[in-house]
Amino acid sequence: MKENFVKWFGCLLFFTFLIFSCSGTEITRNPVDEAYRGKPMSDILVIAITGNEHSRRSFEKKFVAQLKSVGVDAISSEEAIPMPPDLELKKEAILAAVSQYENDAVIITHLIGKEEKDVYTRGGSAHGGFFGFYRSRYSSAHDPGYSSTSTTVRLETNLYDVKTEKLIWSGRSKTWSKGSKNQIINDVIKAVINDLQKNKLIAPN
Repeated sequence: MKENFVKWFGCLLFFTFLIFSCSGTEITRNPVDEAYRGKPMSDILVIAITGNEHSRRSFEKKFVAQLKSVGVDAISSEEAIPMPPDLELKKEAILAAVSQYENDAVIITHLIGKEEKDVYTRGGSAHGGFFGFYRSRYSSAHDPGYSSTSTTVRLETNLYDVKTEKLIWSGRSKTWSKGSKNQIINDVIKAVINDLQKNKLIAPN
C-alpha cells in the first residue's frame, strides 16, 4: 500500500513539473517611478514595434482586449493611427492620436530576443535495483520518444505618461513555452498587466 502511494505521489509530482515547466512568464526588470504609484492610468494607447504588420495588429489587439478585461480603457495604434508603409510612427501622429482619444498613457512593446530549441524526450523511469534500472534504461533506449519545440521570447515594455512623456514603468519579460504563438503572447500580456496592477499603475482587477 505504501509503495503504491509513493509511486502515485511520484507520478503526480512528475506531471505537475511538466505542466509548470512547459510554459511561464517572468518579469525580470521593472523599475517604477514612485511618483505615479497609486495613481493608476485609465486610458492607454498600445503600440507594438515590429517589422510585421500582421504581428503588430495581433499583439496590439490582444493587449487592448486584456486591458479592457481589467477595466482599463485602451486603443491600439492600428485603430488610432494611419500606418505608413514602413510601419514607423511619427511623433506628431502619436500625439494627435492621444489627444483625439484622450489617452493618459502610452504602452510601447518591442521584441529584444527570441530563441527556439528542439527538445527530444524519451520515457521510462528506474524501478527495483540494478536489473530494474537496466530494464527501464533498455526500454528507454529503444523508445522512439518524441520531439517538440521550446520557444523563449524576451520583450521590453514601457509605460509613459502622455502629458510629461516621462517613463513610468519599464519591464523586461521572459516567456518560455511549448505552446502556440498566441499562447506566448497572451502569457506575456497577462504578466505585464499583473505587474502594473501590483504596482498600482493601472486599476486592480
